[in-house]
Amino acid sequence: MASEKTPNLGLNQIDRTSPKTTYFDLEKYLDQNWRAVDNFAGDVNDGVDAIKKRLDTTERKEVTLEPGVQIVHAEKAAPFSLTGLSGRTLVNLLGRDWGASKTLSRFGRFQSTLNIDVTKSIVGGGSLKITSELANAIADGFGNTATTIKAGKKYIALGNLYNESATNMSIVIQGTSFSSPLVTSKNKWEFTYVAFSPSADVNNTQAMARLNVTAVGQIGYADALRLYEISDAEYTALAGMTLEQVATKYHYVDSVTPVRNPYAIRYGENMLPSIYGWSAKQGAPTITDEKSVSVTVDNKIVHTVSPLVPGQNYTVSVQSGGATGRITVTDEPETKILAEAVGTGLLTATFTASQAVNIRLLGTSSTVVTMSKPMLNIGLIAKSFKPREDAMLALQTDLYADPVTGANADTVYERDSQYFKLKKWRSLVLDGTLSWAIGDTSSIGLKQVKVVGLVSGAVAASGWATKFDGKIIPQGTTGSTTDTNAVTGAGDLYISVATADSGWGDSFTPTADEIKAYFMGWKMYDTSTSTDGSSMYNRTDGLNKAWARRTNGVDKNGGYADGSLTVPTTLAAKFTPYQLVYQLATPTVESIVSEGQLAFVEGDNQVEVGTGIVLRESNKPIPYAEGITNRWAMNRNGVNPLEQKPSKIFNVFGNGKSEAFNWGIVTSPDGNWHGNVYIDQLYSYVPNKAYSVTYLMLDRSPIVPFTGSCATNEKSLLLDLVDSVQQNTKRVSVLENKKAEKDNPSWITPTLLNGVTAETSSVDIQPQYLKMSDNLIKMHGSIKVPTSNATVTFFKLPEGYRPKILTVLTCAASDAVSSDKTAVIAISPDGRVEVVGRGGYGWIRLDAAQFIAEV
Repeated sequence: MASEKTPNLGLNQIDRTSPKTTYFDLEKYLDQNWRAVDNFAGDVNDGVDAIKKRLDTTERKEVTLEPGVQIVHAEKAAPFSLTGLSGRTLVNLLGRDWGASKTLSRFGRFQSTLNIDVTKSIVGGGSLKITSELANAIADGFGNTATTIKAGKKYIALGNLYNESATNMSIVIQGTSFSSPLVTSKNKWEFTYVAFSPSADVNNTQAMARLNVTAVGQIGYADALRLYEISDAEYTALAGMTLEQVATKYHYVDSVTPVRNPYAIRYGENMLPSIYGWSAKQGAPTITDEKSVSVTVDNKIVHTVSPLVPGQNYTVSVQSGGATGRITVTDEPETKILAEAVGTGLLTATFTASQAVNIRLLGTSSTVVTMSKPMLNIGLIAKSFKPREDAMLALQTDLYADPVTGANADTVYERDSQYFKLKKWRSLVLDGTLSWAIGDTSSIGLKQVKVVGLVSGAVAASGWATKFDGKIIPQGTTGSTTDTNAVTGAGDLYISVATADSGWGDSFTPTADEIKAYFMGWKMYDTSTSTDGSSMYNRTDGLNKAWARRTNGVDKNGGYADGSLTVPTTLAAKFTPYQLVYQLATPTVESIVSEGQLAFVEGDNQVEVGTGIVLRESNKPIPYAEGITNRWAMNRNGVNPLEQKPSKIFNVFGNGKSEAFNWGIVTSPDGNWHGNVYIDQLYSYVPNKAYSVTYLMLDRSPIVPFTGSCATNEKSLLLDLVDSVQQNTKRVSVLENKKAEKDNPSWITPTLLNGVTAETSSVDIQPQYLKMSDNLIKMHGSIKVPTSNATVTFFKLPEGYRPKILTVLTCAASDAVSSDKTAVIAISPDGRVEVVGRGGYGWIRLDAAQFIAEV
C-alpha cells in the first residue's frame, strides 16, 4: 500500500491501490491538509522571526567574574567587554611581619621557642614554628609590630595555623578576650579568623598565634597572620560568608597594598600544556615533541594542574600507543588515586576536583609505550584534542580606595579599545631624593620632618604611610606622637621620626642631608660613645658623627653594619624606603598598559581572576650550571633574578613569541633561585634573541571582581567584530604616527624654575631635552644658576622622560673664579633636574647629560 502521508509536510493523500479506497474525503484531504500547510507556515514564520531577531536585535549577557576560580557558561564564543573594575586597599595593621620576607628577629615569644620552618608555608618565606617550653600551659608567638585598636571600631584578625602536637591552637588578640575558634585537627593547615569590636582603646596590641599544650616540646606552626579594620557593613556581612569567601576577601597583604596588576584568564579548552611544560619527570621519560612522550612503569611524566574548581567534574584523556599505557589522576598533596585508565587507544578518566590534582603518564611494565595528545577538559565527556590556548586580559596598574569604607575608588574604563584609569589616589616613595627639612616643632623622643609642596593637590588628612619595617604610620599629631604622618591641604607632608630609629638625640637638630640619609636607611650615632652604631647622637658641637645601616634592614636586633664618617648618599642594603598613599582632591586620567583580550569559548569556561601579574619583564637566560651549555635558566639569584619574587610562571617569550620552557618551585630551598622558583629547559634558546617573562608575583594584593558583558547572538557578535576592526585600525594608525615621531624626535624646551635662566638669549644655547627612539634622553644648552648653598631644582621632566633610579651626572661649568669647573646634576625618578649642593655658576653646559628613561 502506498504511503497515506507526504514525506515533508505530512499531508494526507488518496490511496489508489484499490477501487474501494479511491474516494474523496473533504475533511481528510482538504481541511486537514490546509491545517497542516498553515501549521507549517506558522513554524516557518516563527523560525524566520527568530533568525530576524538574532540578526536585527542585539542581545548581551551581563557577567561578573568573581575573585578566584569559577566556571562561566557562554552561549556563543564571544569576547568579554569590561564595564567595571574598581580599586580596593587593604591595610594590614601587623605590617609585614608575617609575609614572605619573615625573619626570626621580627618575632617575640612567650613560654615558647621560635624558629622559621622553610618547609611549611602559606605566603612564602616559611612559617613560624612554635615549640612549648612548659607543660599544661600556653605557648605564644607574635610579630614585633604592635598597633592600637580603637573603641567601637570593627576589626578582623585572620591567619593559617598548623597544629602538629598541641592540644589546640588559636589566634588571640593581645590584651583582650578576643580569640578565634580553636584548631584541633592535626598535621594540616587550617584557616581561622576572629571578628571583634573593642569597647575601649587597646594600645600596643597584636594578633598572636597561641598553643594550648600538655607537655614540653609540643609544636605548632603559624603563617599569614593579619589584622584589618573593616566597615560596619563588612562586619555584618561576615555572618553570611563561608570560610573560603572570608579568606579570599581578606587574604594576606604586606602593610598598605592596593589592587595591583589585576588579570582575568580563561583557561583553554585543553587545560594541559605542551609536554615540554609538564611539571616534572620521574625517571627518564623521552619527550618526542610537544604532544608525545615515551614512558614505562619507572620512567614517567607528571603535571600538577592548579587551580581547579572544587567539586567540578573534569575529564582527562590521552592516546596510548600500546596495551601497557596508563594515566592516573591523584590529589595534591598526593594521598590517593582519584581516577585512572589503562590500555591502548584513547584512554579517558573522569574525576571530581579539589583545588589541584596531579596527572601522570606512565606504563604498567618496562615496555616502552608512547602517550600522545593529552587533554584535560571540563565535564564528564572527553573532547577532541586541541593544543592549549588561553585567553587573558591583564592590566599593569595599581587601584586604590579608602581602606575602611572602600569609597573614592580608582576605576578602570575602556575607550577606543584602550584602558584608562580614573585616578583618585597617588602613591609615593619617601626616600633620600626628596627635599627633606626639619619640621616646625618636635618633642622629646621624636623629630618632626617635612617636605614642602610634595603632596600638592591632596585631600587633607588622607595619607596612609608605611615605615621601613612595614609598620603602619597613620594620620596623627606629628609634633608630639611618633610614627604618624600629616598630609596638609597646603600640599606639605609631615612625618614624625622616633629618635630610637634615627639616632638623633633631643638636643641635636639634623641637617637636610642628614635627614635624607635617614630616609635612605642610615642611623646616626656618636663614635665617642659606641663603635657599633647603637648609640644616639646628642651633641651640639658637630663632632664624632657617624652613620650605620641596620644589618637586616628592619630593626636593631640584627645589629649595624657599614659604618661611615661622612653623610651617606646611597640607599642602604636591605632597606625598604617609607611609602605614602594619599587621596587627590581632583582625580586625573591615566592610560594603562594592558595585554590580551579575554574571550569565552562556547559552553563552559574556567576563568581565574587575580592580581599580581607582571607582563613581559626582560630577562637574559644563563647556563643552568657551570659547564652546562645545552640547558638554559632564568631567575637565578645574583645573576638574572626577576624583579619580583615569582610564585607562578605563565610564559617565556623569545623575540616576542611564546617559547617552550619548564618551571617549578624548589621544595628544599638552596638559595640559588629567587623566591625558590626556577625557570629552565628553554629548548629553543638562541643567544641573540630578546627574552622576557610573564609571571605572578609572590607578594599578594587584594582581588576585586571584573564586571562586563558578552554577546549572546549574531547581531551583537557582528557589532563587536566591526568595532574591533575599527579600533584596531585606529590603533595601528596611532602606532605608525608614534613611530614616525620616535624616528624624528624634536627638542622640548622646559620651563626653568627657582631663578635659573638660560645663559644667554641665543636660540642655540637654550636648555632643551629630547627622547630618542631607544628611550635615551639627551639634553643640550646652557644655564645660569643664582648664588646659593643649597640644591636647586631648575626644571622637571614629564612622565616618560624620567630615569628609573636617581641619576647623577657631571657637566662642564664656570663660576666667578674659573671656567674650568664641573657641576653635579641629579635627575630624580620623580622628574626633578637639580644642580646639587651649590649655585653661583655663570654657566653649566648640559650637553653631557644623557640617561635611559624608564619605560
